[in-house]
Amino acid sequence: MERPYIICHMETSLDGKIMGKYLWLPGPEGVEDSFYAAGQKYHSQAVIMGRTTIDDNRTFYQKPELDEKAAPVPDGDFLADRTGPFLIAVDGRGKLAWEENRAEENGKSMHVVEILTASASNAYKDFLRRKGISYLLCGQDRVDLALACQKIKNDLHVDTMILGGGGVLNWSFLQAGLVDEVSQVIAPAADGSTKTQTLFMAREGISGDQPIRFQPLSAEIMKDGAVWIRWKTGEKSTFDFDSDPDYRAVQEMIRSHQS
Repeated sequence: MERPYIICHMETSLDGKIMGKYLWLPGPEGVEDSFYAAGQKYHSQAVIMGRTTIDDNRTFYQKPELDEKAAPVPDGDFLADRTGPFLIAVDGRGKLAWEENRAEENGKSMHVVEILTASASNAYKDFLRRKGISYLLCGQDRVDLALACQKIKNDLHVDTMILGGGGVLNWSFLQAGLVDEVSQVIAPAADGSTKTQTLFMAREGISGDQPIRFQPLSAEIMKDGAVWIRWKTGEKSTFDFDSDPDYRAVQEMIRSHQS
C-alpha cells in the first residue's frame, strides 16, 4: 500500500501521560523546547491529529455554523488547496468548528484538511467548502485509516507525516500497521494523574489491544532535560491471550479482587 512514512511524535511525562499538570511546569529559560526541536528534524509535510486533540487545543468545542438547508454538495472529495504543509484532522462525522482554512503548527502555516466518513452531513461538508477547507472521504461509519493514508499520499503528495495524538488515534494507527516509527520526548516530570490520556489507549469498538514490540533506534538527552527516544515499530503479537490458561487465571484473580 502506498502511504507516507509515518512517525508518531509525542511528548509524554515519566508516567506516560500526554496531558496533565506537568505540561504547565516552566522549563529552563533560554532553551529551545525539545519536543518542537525534535519534531522539526523529520521535515514532514503533514501533521495528523484526532478530533479531541484538535478540540482541546484549537477549536475548543465550539459548534460549527451549519446551513441545514444548503444545496447538496458534489459527491466525492474536496481539495481546496493541494499545496502543503497540511494539518489533517480525523473527524469522521464532522464536528470541528474551524474558523479558517489555515492553522499554525510549529511556526508553519498549514492548510487544514478534514478526514470524514460517509456519515458526515451535507451541511457540514457545505460548511467546510464555504471555509475553503479540504476534505477526504474515507469509510462509511468509521474512518478507514488505511484509505486515508493512501489518499494523503496520492492526492496531497505527502511523503512524511507526523501522527500527533491523541492516545486512541495513536494506538489505532499502530494496531492498523500504519506507524513506522515512534518518537517519544519524555519530559523530566510526572504528575501521577489517573484521569489523563496516555501515549497509547485502546478503546472498545475502535481498536484491539494486542501488544506491539518496538526496537530502540536512538536515545538523546536534550538541553531542557527531556530524553528523546526513537523507536522502530515492530510486529503486532498474534498470540491468543484468551486461550492461555495462565493469562485467564491472572485476569480472573484481578477481577475477583476488584468486585
